[in-house]
Parts: sequence; C-alpha cells; structure tokens
Amino acid sequence: MLTVQVNLRTIAKNVTTIKKHLRVGTKFCAVVKDNAYGLGLVRIGKFLAPLVDCFAVATVAEGIALRQAGIRKDILLLGICDDIPQAIKHNLIITVENLVQAQTIVKKSWHPRIHLAVNTSMNRFGFSSVHELREALQTLCREHVEGVYTHLAYEAEHSQLVKNSLAQFQRYVRLCQKYFAKLTVHAGCSGVISLPAAHYDMLRVGKALYGGSPETQTALTVTSQIVAVKKVKPNTTIGYNGTFTVNKASVIGIVHGGYANGIPTLFSNTVSVLVGKHHCPVIGRVCMDYFFIDVSKVANPLGQTVTIIAPQAGQGLLDLARQAKMVTCDLLLQLNRISS
Repeated sequence: MLTVQVNLRTIAKNVTTIKKHLRVGTKFCAVVKDNAYGLGLVRIGKFLAPLVDCFAVATVAEGIALRQAGIRKDILLLGICDDIPQAIKHNLIITVENLVQAQTIVKKSWHPRIHLAVNTSMNRFGFSSVHELREALQTLCREHVEGVYTHLAYEAEHSQLVKNSLAQFQRYVRLCQKYFAKLTVHAGCSGVISLPAAHYDMLRVGKALYGGSPETQTALTVTSQIVAVKKVKPNTTIGYNGTFTVNKASVIGIVHGGYANGIPTLFSNTVSVLVGKHHCPVIGRVCMDYFFIDVSKVANPLGQTVTIIAPQAGQGLLDLARQAKMVTCDLLLQLNRISS
C-alpha cells in the first residue's frame, strides 16, 4: 500500500531552524495554501498555530476551515479574494492588487482588512505602476490597510535578481507608508530564508516547512511495497513505449502506486528509490497504478518495503525534485492523492 506519513516533530524543527535565520523582530507567516501543500490543512494548521505568527492561504474556504478549527491567528488570503463578505465575517485579511478592486471595496462599503500586493518580478499579482498604486492608496485612505507585500520570483542563488526586486519593492513601500504609517511589510519565498534583507517585518514560508529548502529537513516519508517480481532477459524493454531497455539479465520489481496515486510521471527513468540499503532506479514509464524498479541487487525483493521519499540522504524532497527536474512544490502537491 502506498502511504505518506508526515513527521510533525520535523516540521517543528524546521520552524525553529527558519526562526534562527530571521532578523530579530521578524514575524513568521506559515503558508498553508492548497491543503498545506497537500499534507492536510487543518492538521498542519492546528499544529503550527502555537509556533507561528500568521497563516497564508489560497481561498476563503481555506481561511474558514482554519477558523472553524479554532485558529485565531491572522490569516492572509493570497491572490484574488472570491468572497469578501465571507472574508470579513471570519476576520480574514484580503489582498488588494489593483485599482479596480480598491474602488469596488469603497463603493460597496465592505471595509475588510487589507494587505496590498506589489509586483516586483513575478508578474502574476500586484501593483506594477506607482501611479496606479498611488491612486489606490488615495481611494483606500479610510480603509483598514494593514500591510504591503511582494512575492519574489527568484531564490537566494540569484542574489542580484533578488536584490533588484527588493530595491523595487522598497520604492513602493515608501509610497504606501506616506498614506499608512503603520504597515506590516513582508515578502514571500522559502528560497530567501538565508537573506536577511528579504525578511522585513514578516517572512512568508511555505515549502521549507516540509523540507523544500536546503536549510530544512524532509518532514514526510512516502513508502510502498513490491507486489510482483519479473526476471527479464538482456535487451528486454520495460513499460509503455519501451522507454527503458535492460542491457543484462535483470530482476524487475513492480511497485504499487502510479500517477493516479501521486507518483509523478517525471520519476520515469530519472530517480532511485530505497529497498533496504539498496538504491534501486525507477525504470520504464510510470504507469497509472504501478511503477517498475530494478531490484537485481536485492535479495528476496517480493513484498519488501520501498521508500520513495524520506529524510535519508538521497531520498529527501530536494533530492527527488532535482533528479526528476521537478519543482519541489509540484512534488509535494502530487502527494495529495496518496492516502495517509
């Protein structure tokens, strides 16, 4: 059976590690959007509530779920709010990212809690024009504007590009502070934990909570089982379209779990899994319900446990993501389909 186990103790350790990197006084915002990256919004949220200062979610429904779970910390809705009256009812902070939104809020006399989004390099959401932002600030001058933020498109290894984005952001921050002196200024990207200049009043952190950054540890273990074994001759092709050919007599293990269950097709012919102490390569194309591994070096492989992701060296989230050339968040969200 394909299973995923989340280690809450490791998540707590990751929070502690991240806090050690933060500047003194910088708050910690835990990004738990999209069902906490597929690992369980309410479970993760309730566990993190005593450890962090704020939560960020993707939708009003996620914010309400956290409120119904008893969480009273600030909750920020990233992106477009689809139901402002409900956000107000449940004391959620909405994002305003353009002038039309600002005008609509004032016209309808909604009076929500607001954080302004600024586009610095992502080109997804946020004000991209100083002129438009100034007009929005004037429009919202009697509203509850509590913060301003940006989402960084680059991580620490692109330090100059991050610095450019932060310099651009700072110009917008200064403009906002002329209208609202007491603002929470924050940026988001797990890849800038080691860059104090990006921390401001608060840092939003998502994938790093679960081991998706070099500073943190993988906080989940994904395992399965070898359900069948096949002995094959040299020059035998494996799986759909014969994308892999064995060059010698081999023993192939068929493992429960495929792309219908959360195993990415990008694992095909790219990553290795762990059977006992042996790193066994995934060979052939991942099927809907199963995938193949080479277990030629494993004694009595039938029925043995297969460790796909774990804290061990070579099996961490970052290890698998690099091998498969995947975005770490994509890998995490694939696991959403695995029953825990």
